[in-house]
Amino acid sequence: MPDRYRTSATVAIAVLVGVIIILVIALTTSMRAGVVGLAVFALAGAAARVVVPASAAFAVRRRTVDVSVLLVFGLALAYLGLTTALD
Repeated sequence: MPDRYRTSATVAIAVLVGVIIILVIALTTSMRAGVVGLAVFALAGAAARVVVPASAAFAVRRRTVDVSVLLVFGLALAYLGLTTALD
């Protein structure tokens, strides 16, 4: 298996495990913590997409589209998680 595909698979598995951990936290402790955790995760993904070179990125679309979507999604989740009564 080429090294690029191994890296992409590793990143995909790490993201999946991270999301599962955040969802377990949301279900067992606080929904607010889970929503804010997902927001932080999305914003970290946007930052990673900006920093990581295009040749090593786990990407399907252009960098601008990925970063924009992740930023809007992360900011919306953060706003809703911090302002909505979830508990």
